Amino acid sequence: MQNALYVEISALGIILLTIILVTQRQTKAVSAAQRRFNLLIGVLMVMLVVDACCWLIDGQQFRFARQLNYTLETIYYALHILLPFAWVLYVEGSLSTDLQAARLRTNLASIPLILLLIALIINLKYPFVFRIDEQNVYHRDFGFYFYGFLTYAYLIYGSIRALIKAKSASWADDRRRYYTLAFFAVLPSLGGFIQLFFYGVSLNWILASVSALLVYIDAQNRQISTDPLTSLNNRRELSKFLLRETEEREPTKSGAAVIMMDVDGFKQINDTYGHFYGDGVLINVSEILKLSCKNSDAFLARYGGDEFCIVLPTNSEVDAEEIIARVEMNISEWNRTHTERNPIGLSIGYSSWSDQIDTSHETLIARADQRMYEAKNAKKCS
Repeated sequence: MQNALYVEISALGIILLTIILVTQRQTKAVSAAQRRFNLLIGVLMVMLVVDACCWLIDGQQFRFARQLNYTLETIYYALHILLPFAWVLYVEGSLSTDLQAARLRTNLASIPLILLLIALIINLKYPFVFRIDEQNVYHRDFGFYFYGFLTYAYLIYGSIRALIKAKSASWADDRRRYYTLAFFAVLPSLGGFIQLFFYGVSLNWILASVSALLVYIDAQNRQISTDPLTSLNNRRELSKFLLRETEEREPTKSGAAVIMMDVDGFKQINDTYGHFYGDGVLINVSEILKLSCKNSDAFLARYGGDEFCIVLPTNSEVDAEEIIARVEMNISEWNRTHTERNPIGLSIGYSSWSDQIDTSHETLIARADQRMYEAKNAKKCS
């Protein structure tokens, strides 16, 4: 009865993960992060299948049953460490801006994985990780704890990396994303803790499926509301926010100030260095804007192309000028510390909501946009 229950639980997890995987594969543009996430989902699905098979065959008597049980348990233990390692790959790929350093960390993390995979082959001849008795019943041995330790070491490592990133993040949306990644390890770790003290209980990987679902839901929500390249709010969210802060605002609220920014010479950058380099410029600009708006009520968005927008829930020009001063200061600092890159320049214009002038949030954006182009033309003439 218990074995049948675990098989049913595993089947539920497999159905859940299949839905996620099929939905992911329907996406036309598959990023590297999506491929790593799909790898994680695929390994987790195989883990649940193998786990269900182990429950079904344990203690059964038929020809080659013991050999089959040894094979399945060996695969299970291999997946036991391959799965959290796949999570490490996903976390490093999602968080790291220095790809060379991330590759070095994952290479170092793979060393104990390779050693324990070799140990599984040795275990077939000299059981010290697990054994199958003459009645075809599985028993774990002292080597089991090495695999358990490495499994949760990988999971905890991923959580620590995400928490460190969250602590240094200057933008609230980024922090929420990193906290979601950090939470991934909590549920399977809880299941593993229960399994450690209640032998025969298997909950960790179905709980890992729930964690994967939470990560997937978070990613889907971000795709709806954020720009995929810069992780800033997209134009749709910008329009919704401005509508609330201007036309639908309460009578006691003052309105909003809009700051429009355009990257100087961006077309030439793309034509000279390629779109990959240009994308890097846009990402750097978004990080500078996040830093400049840290600890403020500012709403950041990528307006389109190389245009960015900051909305302040105030019509004070002083507040807008303070943010602009921070942006210009951080641009200068970035250029000073990145001499190996082409300097970044922004043309900036802003406007504040006026009940006498503005009839909609579109007119507010249009006025800020006009001032931005006036600043850009002034640079060309100087």
